[in-house]
Amino acid sequence: MGKDAAEGSKKYYGSVSATGTLEFDQICSSISAYSTASPGDVKLVLDGLVFVASEALLRGEVVQFGELGNFQLKIGSGGVQDVKDYDASMFKSPHIVFRPSLRMKREISKVSVEKWPVVTVPGSGSGSGSEDDRPVIE
Repeated sequence: MGKDAAEGSKKYYGSVSATGTLEFDQICSSISAYSTASPGDVKLVLDGLVFVASEALLRGEVVQFGELGNFQLKIGSGGVQDVKDYDASMFKSPHIVFRPSLRMKREISKVSVEKWPVVTVPGSGSGSGSEDDRPVIE
């Protein structure tokens, strides 16, 4: 809550939930339906794409996937006041940053949202004192 919020006040936020998962095999089948390649051929190409992209990321290159977007390896670190105090152990875990293409940005800008009813999960309130139905392991 903000510093000007009343004591005990609540704030609600919107969130987006996934409606499902598009599995890799389904992607291969769907691409195959729009081409002369078999699902196995598509899988072979996509597996090769992952291999080549991984190698490029490890070399520090930005990997550009056409109208999908770009992938880049990022690694941050902690800071120090004096450069003599810095060592490589201060690097954090690496992660991959995805930057969508302009086409992808245009496509996702078409999303619409709507308000759904507030759902209260039983026993999720703080201090309810009620136990859940999971078994207790001693």
